[in-house]
Amino acid sequence: MITGYNTDVRHRGLVFHVQTEDKGLSNPCVESLVYVGGQILTRKKSDYAKLVKEGEGKDAIAALMERQHRQTISDIRSGQLDVQVAEQLGPIASGPPPAPAPASDAPAVSAEENRSLDQVILDYLSTEAEQEHLVLVMDSPDELHLGQEALLAFYAKSSLGGDAIEGAEIAIKLISTESEPTLLTSGSTSAEGKLHLKIRLPDLRRGTAALIVTATSSVGTAEIKHLI
Repeated sequence: MITGYNTDVRHRGLVFHVQTEDKGLSNPCVESLVYVGGQILTRKKSDYAKLVKEGEGKDAIAALMERQHRQTISDIRSGQLDVQVAEQLGPIASGPPPAPAPASDAPAVSAEENRSLDQVILDYLSTEAEQEHLVLVMDSPDELHLGQEALLAFYAKSSLGGDAIEGAEIAIKLISTESEPTLLTSGSTSAEGKLHLKIRLPDLRRGTAALIVTATSSVGTAEIKHLI
């Protein structure tokens, strides 16, 4: 199972949280969830059972995850989810109505000029989506369970070209409803952008817990949240 991408996207005054993960060979699909204000706005699933049947490995699944994650971000920034936001969260969530224009002797702006401005905005957002950032992939061969040890493999790469990122600082913390956040371990990636870390999860008797993995590098930061 490859677990993987979490990105916050700002659009029209709202923060959209995009989470994309691999559901594992028992449910071979990649799922992207889009949250707004803690609510699931939409979800997208891509089945990869055919890839497994054809003998494709983790690289093909990771590539599928990245494509779907980037496409979901692009859909948000291009306004393709605006109607769903308005339907689920109300018109306020889609932004306040424009204020009436003050009286002026200047000629009115034509609809064609407005459309041109919209296109400029979309072009700008598309350019922003193409800026280089850190992509962090976490791979765990087994399910994570409290009270047990686990070996986690990480791969840090650039969003543009997929080049490995050397020296990315990765820290793993455990947060729970029953105790303060605890740093389990940390390390930095090799010249190949790889890092293996062994952790031992405490045996919590009550409550729920999650791993928070943070990575810092020369091209930015990334974060992975994994419920246990």
